Amino acid sequence: MALRDPVAVYNAASNVEAHLVRNVLLQSGVQAYVTEDVSQVGTWMFGLLPEIHKPQVWIDTADIDRAQPILEDYERRAAERRGADDGAGMEPPIEVTCEACGRCSLFSRTQRGSVQDCPHCGAYVDVEGDEVMDAWPQRPGEQTEG
Repeated sequence: MALRDPVAVYNAASNVEAHLVRNVLLQSGVQAYVTEDVSQVGTWMFGLLPEIHKPQVWIDTADIDRAQPILEDYERRAAERRGADDGAGMEPPIEVTCEACGRCSLFSRTQRGSVQDCPHCGAYVDVEGDEVMDAWPQRPGEQTEG
């Protein structure tokens, strides 16, 4: 069955991870599809270049509310398997709203602080997370102007 209003909900690190996420969604009753990166554009002699290889998992927009807790659980379990002790993987994915098209996308916490392509329109989006710095941090002993 084709998706009526498709939305990319997960940017995977590899084609294998994209298929793992798809299988988790399918087992939970959420129809999902994978767009694999099979191009040779990001290939060099030591493997794939980071940020070029972007397989994605797509679902219908109507299933976002059902998919979100499944993706959060996947991220939590993946962090446990990696033995992440920084706590970043224990948090839910980062929801980013594209300034160009206004649509939301979920990105892994491991992509915090990076610039990604909007899966809807291709514009650049900053994956900031919850805390966005308004100003440069001060050095100890510096006074703020005001």
